[in-house]
Amino acid sequence: MTENKKIRVLAYCDSPTCATGFATVSRNIFEALYKTGRYEIDILGINYWGDPHSFPYRIWPTAINQEKDPYGRKKVCNMIPRMEYDMLFFLQDTFILDFLPELMAYLKRNNKNVPSICYYPIDGVPKEKWIKNVMEVDQMVAYSEFGKKQSVSVCKECGANRIEVIPHGVNLNDFHILPKEDVVEFKKRYFSHLSDHFIITNLNRNQQRKDIPRTITAFVEFRKLVPKSVLYLHMAKVDQGWNLPEVCKAYGLSISSDVLFPENFGPNQGYPIQIVNMLYNCSDCVVSTSLGEGFGLSWLESMATKKPVIMPNNTMFSEFITDDLGYLVRSGDTPSLKITFPHDNEVIRSLTDVDDLVAKMLDVYNNPKEAMRRAENAYKWVTTEMDWQGPIAKRWVDVFDKTFQAKTKTNLEEVPKGTKVIEAEEF
Repeated sequence: MTENKKIRVLAYCDSPTCATGFATVSRNIFEALYKTGRYEIDILGINYWGDPHSFPYRIWPTAINQEKDPYGRKKVCNMIPRMEYDMLFFLQDTFILDFLPELMAYLKRNNKNVPSICYYPIDGVPKEKWIKNVMEVDQMVAYSEFGKKQSVSVCKECGANRIEVIPHGVNLNDFHILPKEDVVEFKKRYFSHLSDHFIITNLNRNQQRKDIPRTITAFVEFRKLVPKSVLYLHMAKVDQGWNLPEVCKAYGLSISSDVLFPENFGPNQGYPIQIVNMLYNCSDCVVSTSLGEGFGLSWLESMATKKPVIMPNNTMFSEFITDDLGYLVRSGDTPSLKITFPHDNEVIRSLTDVDDLVAKMLDVYNNPKEAMRRAENAYKWVTTEMDWQGPIAKRWVDVFDKTFQAKTKTNLEEVPKGTKVIEAEEF
């Protein structure tokens, strides 16, 4: 490496400027790389529209294209060969990365065969062609052992030794326990006359895979037994899934006294992280009825605020959440708890058992000491092992370093350090 030359990473992913789950992941991975002082990051940003930002990266919007493709795949395929970089990084669903085999083959033919990494989620049984989409990169990285196992199972050409596993983390600068008096004050302002109710929170996007109506169904039954309770759905009222106020209305629920939503909420903008952290702190438990997750974020963020989590026993949840850390709800373990939706790539999904979810919610309500014991254990685990800018960051830097060195035979000691180290709150 020449003097003062950093390793230039060109990333294709959700822009760290937006409020999606993918963006949370990209934001934290890039922060870890940038802090080393050895990596320079350019981003082809999904869900980015060119707005000013304070990140120390150059970001190009991908969705502004003639094809009106929100992912900008044709645009990206035209841009990447003409840009200067030392590494490529992809973070996206495998079925969206359908252009990768052709792109990587083109780059190899044209002497741009640089080290490449793909970090990808698996939230069910994938199709073989999806795994083949990402096999051309030098280093595949799955979110979970579940994802790795499913990848190898459906694609015999993909050996287990090709796939690293790095879980998501939680940024402890963003999600943490707040002073009780601050929480009480905020709760009174935000939840008004319902602030003394038992607050059940579901923080997910209103999309089909999150199965929000199933959470509402369980709450209807829970509320019969615990009238002084409220369901808070931190999501857009109308989005890719349902018109949720209409779902609540069909169940006879009021959206001012039974079920609450955030006001002026956009799925790609969301609320400031400080407010989201406060909302976790206000909750008595956090639930999900997701049909499957690549990893999910709300359960980890809840644990960082020491709140009980109730998650479905499917996909990667079973890998991380034990009886000592939270509550797992029956999901997909009988034929009547399986479903395949239209426009969902024919993936067989696992439904959450509503009766068992109600039972787990009552467990938390009726046995607060046991719920807090599990929340305490989860808090200790998350804050020691799952910190994005701690152990998880180190694993990402190692993967980038090793992938770069293996292909370029570069001594990383030649890459200069000394870039200003930025703290998370400066972003």
